[in-house]
Amino acid sequence: MADSFSSPRDFSRRKERLFNAEQLALVRELGELIIPATDTPGAIGAEVHHFIDHQAACCLSAQEQESLIKGLQRINSTAEKLYGKAFLSCTQAQQVALLTQMEQAQGEFTAQDRAYFKQFKGLVLLGYYTSEIGASKELAYLAIPGGYKGSVKFSTVGKAWAFNF
Repeated sequence: MADSFSSPRDFSRRKERLFNAEQLALVRELGELIIPATDTPGAIGAEVHHFIDHQAACCLSAQEQESLIKGLQRINSTAEKLYGKAFLSCTQAQQVALLTQMEQAQGEFTAQDRAYFKQFKGLVLLGYYTSEIGASKELAYLAIPGGYKGSVKFSTVGKAWAFNF
């Protein structure tokens, strides 16, 4: 695994790309279906699609990149087969139904497709929860959790967490 890693040539999300415009749009919408906007911004608001594009271009091996792109093509080709149109042209209900089938390896999808989608969701989650929006608006971020209280009576705590003797 380590022999396939090459350090990034460019740390800017905007310059190093793997996806073409159509693939990036598909990744964008897939991310939003996985983490939709609610009272906090979703995957689009956190620009997860750019994170995945950069991560894939800089950190994945050529074989992993090819697998990622083939998975996107599989989603599109299955949408065309089932609904007669590309995934992005489908209604949201059709998109969710297709992804549900993929997640459950049902219908047109195999266990390999299911594994692909699980891995893709992992990239979306990584991109979202390491973004400023995910870390500060969705999660409660504290640089030092719990704060510091220097003088606390033992009777109020009840027990100690750990001692280093």
